[in-house]
Formats: sequence, structure tokens, C-alpha cells
Amino acid sequence: MNIRDVAAAAGVSVATVSRVLNPTSDPVRPETRQRVIEAIERLGYRPNDLARALLQRRTNVVGLVVPDISNPYYPAVVRGVEDAASAAGYRVVLCNTDRDVEKMDAYLDTLVKSRADGIVVAGGGMGGGPEGQGGRKGAAGTLSPQLFEPYGTKIVLVGRHDLPYPSVQIDNVGAAREATRHLTSLGHRRIAFIAGPLVSHTVQDRLAGYRAALAEDGVPAEEGLVREGDFQEPSGYAATRALIEDGQGPTGIVAANDRMAFGAMAALADLGLRVPEDVSLVGFDDVSIASYLRPALTTVAVPSYRIGHTAMTMLLEDADPSAAERPHVLPTELVIRDTCGPPRTV
Repeated sequence: MNIRDVAAAAGVSVATVSRVLNPTSDPVRPETRQRVIEAIERLGYRPNDLARALLQRRTNVVGLVVPDISNPYYPAVVRGVEDAASAAGYRVVLCNTDRDVEKMDAYLDTLVKSRADGIVVAGGGMGGGPEGQGGRKGAAGTLSPQLFEPYGTKIVLVGRHDLPYPSVQIDNVGAAREATRHLTSLGHRRIAFIAGPLVSHTVQDRLAGYRAALAEDGVPAEEGLVREGDFQEPSGYAATRALIEDGQGPTGIVAANDRMAFGAMAALADLGLRVPEDVSLVGFDDVSIASYLRPALTTVAVPSYRIGHTAMTMLLEDADPSAAERPHVLPTELVIRDTCGPPRTV
């Protein structure tokens, strides 16, 4: 069924049906409007959203691209985006990339060609490694301005990227520095760091904060105490077992996210070590389960809901292009719970 069928069934012009479907300043008499509505219901007519979008040059649809929806950090970001979008009359299309470059390319291409009014891309960008060495191609490397400019698609990023778009960030360097200094203040001098993928800007910044804290407190930085993970629990478990079994003997561990901290806690328990009596542990993100573990996890609280809400608000407000040079930085907080204490030797 199309709009002409509705017009014929209601005995009105196509223009009248259009005015009923898209209210304008040109009024339609109540009895005429009722005939049109009844014809629409009787025929089961559904407006062509794509055609309407082409006419109005807007779809009221935004895309949200996340790297791993199974990570408990992201649902709160998604909720923040969705709440802000819904309040403004927009629908959100959620795309999960599993940190796969080709999958992200396909989603971005689909969103752009479907005329999404804007896209929020969550997850820090990818670079060439913490020391500038060549690294794997990261998903954020596909965010080429040439893809979006012909369609006028607006972009807002969540996390640090080397890209010319407005972004919402946290101070990952400062937050990791504070988390590490919490351990040094308790007397720890052998502090390990379990990283995510080292090509991630987020991981590079948290690793830089960890190293800065050690330097400030006169603690030697040992490369053997830095282990790469993938932000998931098994990698935190494996990295912690390796640290202990290789004889590195850390008395404290900073994990680049809570999921790897959970894996680390399990590994320490399996090795017969107690938290915090034998090894202290700090996570990052403060996902909901962190406070319900026993011992409850000390971690850096990231305002994930506010990050999503702010990113969507920036997208809807059509942020000034110069905002790309002035990222919106939200505060974090070190939440001290039960997984940290002085080392055994103190």
C-alpha cells in the first residue's frame, strides 16, 4: 500500500494525506482527518521512513558503536546515550563490533548510507603502541572524515582518539596515577600493571599514569611487572598466574579494568594467596559487581552513564567543529574498598 491508495480510499488528495501524516501549519478538517486515519488503519499502510527522511533530510535515528557489549562498563554508556536520545525524539541503533575492524567498517558504512543523523563511537582509539612502535590496525582508524563528509553525518567520540571530532573523555593518565599512588602510599614497591591491548590509546594513557606514579614515588619501573591483557577476565587470570609463577613477586596489582581485576582475584585465590593480606589489587571502571565482591574491589569509578548522556547531548546540539580540539573531560574517583592494604614486609 502507498499514499495514493490511502488517498483513493479516503476520497481525498495525496496532499491531504501527507498533511495528516506530517502535520503542518495548513490545517485539515477533523472529519477529513478521521477518514484518512481510518483508511490508513483499514489498509495497513505504513509510511516509507526512508522516503520521508530523504524529503526532510533527517531520520531521527542515531547510531551507537561499541567495541564489546559484554563488558559491563558499556551498558551504562548505552543507557546514557539512549536516555538523551529518547528525550529528544531519536531512536538509537546499537552496533557491537567485538573490536573487529571489518565489522566496524561494515556498521559505519551501513549507518552512513542509511542516513543516520549522527553516530556516537565508544571505546578509545588505536595507535601504534605505547612507545610509538608499529602496531595492529585499530578500529578507530576506520573513522575517516571522507566517509562522513559527503553525507553530513555528525560524529561524537567516547575516549581519546587522534581524530578531528568532538569527544567525551576521562583523564586516564591522572586516574591510573592516583590508583597506583594509593598502593605506593601504603608502602608497596613491587606493583604490577595488567594492561589491555597495548595499541589502545586508553591503555597507553593508563600505563603512562602507572609509570608516572612510580617515578614520582621513586619506585623502579620493571618491564617484567607489565603484562598485556585483552580487557576480559581470562586474560587477567593468566597475567596474574604468570606474574606469580615467573617469580616477579608483586605485592600490588593495578588492572586496566575491573574485568581483568576479577580474573586476577580468582588467580590469586587459586594460588593460595589472599587479597589484600598477600597481594593488594586495584581495578578500573567500578562496574556494579565490584562493590558486591568479598573483599569488595578498590577501583577507579568512571561516570559511564554520564559519558553516554553527554556524548549524545553533544551530538544533538551540533557541537562546534572547534570542539574537536577541546575534548569534554569528565572526572573520575578512586573508590577505596577492601582489596588494598600494606605489603607484608611493612
